[in-house]
Amino acid sequence: MNSSLDTQSGPLGPQSWSENDRLAALESYAILDTPTESEFDDLVRLAAETFGAPIAVVNLVAGNRQWFKAELGIGARELPLDVSICAHAILQNDFMVVPDTMEDSRFACNPLVTAEDGLRFYAGALLRSDEGLPIGTVCVLDRVPRPAGISDHQRLVLEVLARQVMVQLELRKTMVAQSIRADELSETIRERTIAMRELRSVEERYRLVGRATNDAIWDWDFASNQVTWNEALETVHGYAPDTVEPTGEWWIEQIHPDDRARVDNSIHAAIDGTADSWSDEYRFRRADGSYAAIFDRGHIIREDAGKAVRMIGAMLDLTERQQSRAELSMNEERLRLATQAAEVGFWDVDVIHDILIWPPIVKRMFGISADVPVSMLDFYEGLHPEDRPHTSAAFAAACEPEQRALYDVEYRTVGKEDGIIRWVAAKGRGIFDEMDRCLRVVGTAIDVTERKRKEAELYELNQHLERRVAEEVAEREHAEEALRQAQKMEAVGQLTGGIAHDFNNMLAVVIGSLDLLNRRVGVSDPRAKRFIDAAHEGAQRAATLTQRLLAFSRQQPLNPEVLDANKLVPNMSDLLSHSIGTDIRLETVLGAGLWRTHADRNQLESAILNLAVNARDAMPEGGRLTIETQNVYFDERHVAANFGVPIGQYVMITVSDTGIGMPPDVIAKAFDPFFTTKAVGKGTGLGLSQVYGFVRQSGGHVKIYSEDGAGTTIKIYLPRYIGEDAEPEGQWGSDLLLGEQKEVVLVVDDEPAVRQFSVDALTELGYRVLEADGAVAALRLLDAHPEITLLFTDIVMPDINGRKLADEARKRRPGLKVLFTTGYTRNAIVHNGVLDPGVALISKPYAIEELAAKVRAAIEA
Repeated sequence: MNSSLDTQSGPLGPQSWSENDRLAALESYAILDTPTESEFDDLVRLAAETFGAPIAVVNLVAGNRQWFKAELGIGARELPLDVSICAHAILQNDFMVVPDTMEDSRFACNPLVTAEDGLRFYAGALLRSDEGLPIGTVCVLDRVPRPAGISDHQRLVLEVLARQVMVQLELRKTMVAQSIRADELSETIRERTIAMRELRSVEERYRLVGRATNDAIWDWDFASNQVTWNEALETVHGYAPDTVEPTGEWWIEQIHPDDRARVDNSIHAAIDGTADSWSDEYRFRRADGSYAAIFDRGHIIREDAGKAVRMIGAMLDLTERQQSRAELSMNEERLRLATQAAEVGFWDVDVIHDILIWPPIVKRMFGISADVPVSMLDFYEGLHPEDRPHTSAAFAAACEPEQRALYDVEYRTVGKEDGIIRWVAAKGRGIFDEMDRCLRVVGTAIDVTERKRKEAELYELNQHLERRVAEEVAEREHAEEALRQAQKMEAVGQLTGGIAHDFNNMLAVVIGSLDLLNRRVGVSDPRAKRFIDAAHEGAQRAATLTQRLLAFSRQQPLNPEVLDANKLVPNMSDLLSHSIGTDIRLETVLGAGLWRTHADRNQLESAILNLAVNARDAMPEGGRLTIETQNVYFDERHVAANFGVPIGQYVMITVSDTGIGMPPDVIAKAFDPFFTTKAVGKGTGLGLSQVYGFVRQSGGHVKIYSEDGAGTTIKIYLPRYIGEDAEPEGQWGSDLLLGEQKEVVLVVDDEPAVRQFSVDALTELGYRVLEADGAVAALRLLDAHPEITLLFTDIVMPDINGRKLADEARKRRPGLKVLFTTGYTRNAIVHNGVLDPGVALISKPYAIEELAAKVRAAIEA
């Protein structure tokens, strides 16, 4: 039995270790602040039962606290280190027993001891790491002193329990280490598996590349002087594998004698030196005795000491490339000479490396000498300050992958060396790789300074003319003369407009009816045929009179040329966009296979611009401006009814807006000189008059279609130019596509004469026909006659228009066929929101042959 306080040092002696080492040993077990575990809880219960003590703990002493892995009788998982009794056991470095703490000076001020019912007895065995460092204790405590201390058996139990705690801690530590090692081993196996897979993939790719490429790939092992070739040595150069000596000397012997020594020296210099790679060009003898131009390159593999052990390379056959390079050089020279003759300059921007390539002709446009190097900074600094924003934006749009816009701009330059301002027209396009990254932007540039000067002079001349007109109108004497002229032209315009609107429509019905009558009477009644011919001749003379009234002269100097309206209209897009503003959306509808015309380019552009500006003023709240091109053919009936131009083929340019429209009285005067609906000072009234005079003098015609509040459409018709490559003229077929009596057509038109002509024409074509003067009557007929095959309706009608009528009819008869007719062009109506794409439409006026074809197509659709 220990009967006295044991304060002797243990085998290591007091503090024979450093505190840092001890704390590191404790941390290595990763036990602090872990949850309770039954294995440790059982140990403290066994200790308490062995000593008959109310308190037992497995205590771990950290740097600033003592933490209990298991406790009995404490009620807490940790306590401050300054009240710790176990800390003294750590300092003592041995088993510690305190029979009565009140008699031990070390605990005289410890509140856990001095408190009422405080701790009066302590016995603890140290927990030691593998290195013998104390990390805590297994101890028992009592609130009454035990002067007799503890027995040997009790001490043995505490020491055994301490060893059991350490066994559990070491087991946990070992399991954690094994888990980490297992994870590391698993990761190592995974990485090795991936590496082996990648190695096999690389080897397979190398094998496939060796078979697929046209390059002769070689692998030279210096130790054995063994050279391995791929299949390209035979396919490209003709050497069968069994005829090739697999050595470096064989390869050297096939090099042209004039190149052999140079190549031999260069490759051995690279191998014997420290280079990582080698490349050279030479002539290589093929199996047939001819020589191939070769670019050869190889990679040298060295051991750690730097000695070359292996070299892998590929022979690129440059023969075809050199031939192509020579041809390309010749073509480039031809292109250079051609562009010099045309004064067109090519430019190339390397976007990735910010490199600009300009030939001398482009440098001259920026006032830079031919031998001076340039960069993109020279380009941007050379732009006129007013043109820099939109030019830079256009270039950025060409580089943007999502836009890929065509770079098409005109800008001014300020010469870097001479300070001269020049005008340049530039076009270009971006070149993108498979990753949608812009690599280059290439294009052309033309000096258009002279053209701009002439345009400015023409503009100044027009401005001067308007000023002169305004000054003369302001003067009383000249104003009276201008007023008399305006009144005279207004009278002519009223007469012409009235005849064009009313008399020509009636003539169309008259001539069409006579044509139908002539088909019905034929040669069976010669006398009646004479009467018909006489009436037809009179109607034609009346139509000719109307045509002459429409053809009053407009005098203006013209410079006609062969034009393609499908190129002219898109080229005006920027100008039109700037003129109409951002609140109006510009759309173009270009007809396929458009014919060419013969007209003055400047006057035509001015006419389109005038119409666009008028359309802009008619849409103060914004809207849509549509410009359309189309081929049209005018036969006798079209000419007589509406246009007053020679029969034949025409190019039609249509300008449509979604603006406020024009009432009939304004349309009638629209082309009269000096007539305008704009406020004083906002217009001269010469715009549409100039358009009309130009078109008429060019052998064409202008037509206005408008409804108050429903937009305006103006059509320009110019004669087709027939050149050596002209298309053959289209003709309406003479054979009519006839209907069947069982097919019933319902004709709806609020104009009686036009409706009657349509009824007669369709009857003549073999259809049963019903007629209605409006939508209400038409719907009643549809309900009463389920046999109706086709609804043939005008679009523009009072109350309910043709489109609404068709919608209501199809609600009742979903399978009903519908054919619309209107004075508006198909695309203009569609894009102004009147008709959806794909509906059947025939434009007024129409020939009986066209009517027959359209009706047949609508029924069979």
